[in-house]
Amino acid sequence: MEKKKGKKFRWPTTVISGRVSVQMHQAVLDVIALGKYVDITDYLRDLIRKDLEARGITLENKLTQPIEDVVL
Repeated sequence: MEKKKGKKFRWPTTVISGRVSVQMHQAVLDVIALGKYVDITDYLRDLIRKDLEARGITLENKLTQPIEDVVL
């Protein structure tokens, strides 16, 4: 299977981790199963983004130029 070649732009990233109860994890998986989110990371990004916006913190002020990445 041949991989597609192309360019994509993305921001530098880091990993955040934490522990949640089994019940909370299952509840998050239930929300994801509704189809609005692709995975837990997508869900967490959206929650963090909304919280930051509610606090008046905009990501545009925090981000620098995107890094150009070649997808092989």
